[in-house]
Amino acid sequence: MTRNTDPAYRLDDATGQLFFTSSSARTIVGDIDLALVWTTDEDNNACLHKHGRKEFIEQKAALIRTIDDSTKTFVIPWEAIRHPVAGPKIIDEVNKCLSISGRVGKIEAFLQALSEEHDIEVFPRATADETVEMAP
Repeated sequence: MTRNTDPAYRLDDATGQLFFTSSSARTIVGDIDLALVWTTDEDNNACLHKHGRKEFIEQKAALIRTIDDSTKTFVIPWEAIRHPVAGPKIIDEVNKCLSISGRVGKIEAFLQALSEEHDIEVFPRATADETVEMAP
């Protein structure tokens, strides 16, 4: 039996909770807003640093921001994650970002398009205490 060792989120239909699996560990993440933090280099290549609970990611982003002003944070609300059509697409894209670090640089455009298609809200954050709503 082959194990998939790529870290991945999944929404459990039976419990309605978000799970995260990495190697052989499986964690119940719960019904939370999910956040990502990344930086870009001078060529605008992205590098994913952390993902997970919004509060934890905002703390990490604040630390990273002290040494790298290209730090970006994106918060995906629980309502978008549990959306019956958009939710699986969001989780799939987040999982792709976990597997391919540079892909996170395109997540804003991906989520903007999804936001418009499904009338959901997602939030890019310039700083830990600033929320900017994307136009639907």
